[in-house]
Formats: sequence, structure tokens, C-alpha cells
Amino acid sequence: MANLSSVIRHIVIGLARRVGSKVTDAETGRVLGRAFLIPWKGRIAVIGLDAEVKPVFLPQPRLTFWKQELGFTEHPPADFPHEASPQPPPDAPEK
Repeated sequence: MANLSSVIRHIVIGLARRVGSKVTDAETGRVLGRAFLIPWKGRIAVIGLDAEVKPVFLPQPRLTFWKQELGFTEHPPADFPHEASPQPPPDAPEK
């Protein structure tokens, strides 16, 4: 069962990278790749994109609240260490 789901996942991601919408960075204009963009229950699913992105509101010439345009920009890297394996503090007594 897990093997079948991974095969379907690879097919969908490959299809998204070939025929999905072109995603460009709203700040730099650089093309990030192709992906399926699916709005679902107030969230946006980005399927098939390798980059980590975050949605941003695009500037508009006229202020309208009923139709805001969204763009994507690359998420900046974390500025704190990854703590998957907790390390004792440097001043902790050894056991």
C-alpha cells in the first residue's frame, strides 16, 4: 500500500513540474519552478515546488479589499539552529 501511494505521489509531482503554473518570486522576479496551486479551506497548497515559499500581497495601483492579488516569495532560511536532537547547555553539569 505504501509503495502504491509513493508511485502516485511521484506521478503527481512530476505532472505538476511539467504542466503546473509557473511560480515566480514576487520580490526578485526569479522563476522558482512550476507547481499546482490549490486553494483549500483558507489555505494554499503548493504541490510540486522544490523551494520553500510564503505568500505575500502584491502592490496594486488601486486599493480594493475584495480582490487582493497574491504572489510568492522564497522563505528566508532559519536564523536559529535546528534542534532535532537536543543538546545539553554548555554550562550544564555532566552526568
